[in-house]
Amino acid sequence: MNMDRTNISNAVSDNLAGDLGFNNDGVNTGVLLNSIIFTLFTLPNNAVVKKVGAHWWIPILMTSWAIVTWAHIFIKDFSSFLAIRTFIAITEAGFIPSSLAYLTGFYTSREMLTRLSWFWGIQYFASAFSGLISFAVFRLAGVAGLYGWKWLFLLDGIFTQVIGIIAFLYLPASPGQTTSVLWGKKGWFTERERKIAVTRLVLDDNTKTQQAQLVKWSDVKSLLLDTKAWTHFVITFLGVMPTTPISTYLPTMIKSYGFDVTTANLLTVPSYIISLIVSIAVARVSEKYGYMAWLCAFQVLWGAVGFLALEFVSDTTDRWSMYGVVLFTAATPFYHGMHIAWMSSNLAPIGKRTLALGAIIGFANICGVPGSQIYQTDDAPRYHRGNWILAGISIACAALLIFQHFRYKYTNQYRERKWNAMTEDEQKNYLATTKDQGNDRLDFRFDI
Repeated sequence: MNMDRTNISNAVSDNLAGDLGFNNDGVNTGVLLNSIIFTLFTLPNNAVVKKVGAHWWIPILMTSWAIVTWAHIFIKDFSSFLAIRTFIAITEAGFIPSSLAYLTGFYTSREMLTRLSWFWGIQYFASAFSGLISFAVFRLAGVAGLYGWKWLFLLDGIFTQVIGIIAFLYLPASPGQTTSVLWGKKGWFTERERKIAVTRLVLDDNTKTQQAQLVKWSDVKSLLLDTKAWTHFVITFLGVMPTTPISTYLPTMIKSYGFDVTTANLLTVPSYIISLIVSIAVARVSEKYGYMAWLCAFQVLWGAVGFLALEFVSDTTDRWSMYGVVLFTAATPFYHGMHIAWMSSNLAPIGKRTLALGAIIGFANICGVPGSQIYQTDDAPRYHRGNWILAGISIACAALLIFQHFRYKYTNQYRERKWNAMTEDEQKNYLATTKDQGNDRLDFRFDI
């Protein structure tokens, strides 16, 4: 999926807009439309996952967007470009929330920190791989009458089609049911391993025994009224927004410094590799020591420093120094996986958490609507106005992360004092009679 997103930026640098008869503002419109449609189709996804099962729904989505990806070869004008981006959004929308719901059924809350960082980190690896193959694929321009960027989408779509078919045969339903076509009736685990896998999840969070239950209206109401959850949504909206303009125009920016198109796409690769390595390293530190909010803020502020550096570097700077600055900015570690794991560990019961996982992916994509308009054609190629906006957004996101940390900390302290002030009988009576649910319970403690 992330290769498709990176393919757009690679294709833009290979003159996609000019070949189809529009300019980069038309590309922004396509990104905006994609973000809106993606978000709308994300919302009902988890209800489908509950009905169909993530182990079936994920391969269905993969094979669907693979078809749409290679269908980019049929684009002829602006209208067909918008149409194909709409279908990409529809078919990709459910993949990430489905994957999150699937992964939470296999790993403990603290383990999710590193796993989700790997999940998004591998997407960065896919982006690096996309930049690498575009260096070679663009040389196919003219073969079979196709532009180089059309060959990029064609080959990516075929590759994804193969992986999607394998996923149908490979993915198990859950730790307690690991049979599949490839693994047969024996499954991944022995009976003893199956019991261990299930027990460790229940000991970590007993609400995971409720995975099969449907989402209830009380879960919807609880999520809508939970200001802590909404703070996480706003953090996501702000923190992910800078990735839209920088990822869309990264090869084009590098090209504007005096590199040819194939070299510019090749030079995007190091930024994704650096981001992957740093993101995983930070997640490992957080998994061992905690400090999730502070480490997320560190990653977000990396981006703020980069955008300010882009703003102040001189126009007379040589092309390799300019590349170094944009490389640092584009290599911003992606905090999103850690942040989702942090939010997930602080939301209960399971129905509310499931809804939140879908909602946060929606916010991570709807931010592409304003994000797609930050780098404008009249501000190119340095995007001075856009860089100031992105630096401010990143700083605001970091401030909210620290705010959320202290909010959780002081809420825990308040609940601890109130709980300890109760007699043993009062505590037993609360546990037996309370109508508080999940993270609203007096005996629930937030992970800070």
